[in-house]
Amino acid sequence: MKKRPIIGISCNYTKDTRQISLKDTYVHAIMNAGGLPLLLPLTADEQTADLLLDQLDGLLLSGGGDILPARYGEETLPVCGPICEERDVFELMITKKALERRMPIFGICRGIQVLAVAMGGSLFQDIESQLGLPKEKHKQEPPYDDPVHTVRFKEGGLFERITQTPLMPTNSMHHQAIKEAGSRLKIEGITMDGIIEAVSAVDNDAVIGVEFHPECLAHYSDFASRIFDYFISKAESYRKEQYHP
Repeated sequence: MKKRPIIGISCNYTKDTRQISLKDTYVHAIMNAGGLPLLLPLTADEQTADLLLDQLDGLLLSGGGDILPARYGEETLPVCGPICEERDVFELMITKKALERRMPIFGICRGIQVLAVAMGGSLFQDIESQLGLPKEKHKQEPPYDDPVHTVRFKEGGLFERITQTPLMPTNSMHHQAIKEAGSRLKIEGITMDGIIEAVSAVDNDAVIGVEFHPECLAHYSDFASRIFDYFISKAESYRKEQYHP
């Protein structure tokens, strides 16, 4: 039987109840693309993070709350949302370690923001108050598999090649976004109002991120499912290179 690439998925953490949680749309999207999902526990211990990565062929950074602005050199504004410092510590640590290993990484919503901060970028803490964009433009109400805007991919860029389209209808569930992508990320897609919606690493096309939620669209959108197919194909290549018995 062919071994599936193992994809570690970061989770939400509720401190009061000491619970980790994840929407099952991430799990199904990974399984449908041929991967084997593994939900990751939060840890601040570097040795444990290394041991987790030893078992993985790819890392998916899921959506969730805001990142502490001090982690990208800013003071926290009143418009910044709830922050889970335990999640910040874990995700930024494991992302940097995965980058060092050249492991495939896929960041979704908060995940693209974690990826940007880990690679030296910065964020808008609230796009409505800082950019004057109406909240409903980027933070829709359910159902989340209903596209509300369009992302334009860079002509001839990685995401245009992956999705096989220059324009992708997407959903949107965020109030923060990348401000500065930094020198290590390429901007691959933007919305019509200028929000960065897709990126890839300058030196590694197995590292990608999107601001929208393709896991909610992949059950019917070929564009969304192709992104997961691409990520899993990169994880399969990484697995063969590393040879996990």
